[in-house]
Amino acid sequence: METIRPQQNQNILDISLQEYGSIETVFDLLEDNDQFNLTEDISVYEDLKVGREAFKKDIVEYYNSRNLKPATELTEEEQFLLDNFSGIDYMIIEDDFIIY
Repeated sequence: METIRPQQNQNILDISLQEYGSIETVFDLLEDNDQFNLTEDISVYEDLKVGREAFKKDIVEYYNSRNLKPATELTEEEQFLLDNFSGIDYMIIEDDFIIY
């Protein structure tokens, strides 16, 4: 079993997708890393144990061949903008407010 260090803005679901090709394996990942849980943020300073067989190898190969690291957690700035500047008052017609 090897260890990896999460990247900025990655959560446990991103790591599961990156290492095993699916978020369906997140509970296996949590079982191997009992200091983490599904709802808490993970730190870039804490290593995670990985090494189980990939659930969907083609997805893992896709990420590895392109050196992609999924990181879907919101930054503080994005969360601030979402909390304070969202809604119809801040939408732009034909950009994020499309009428069909």
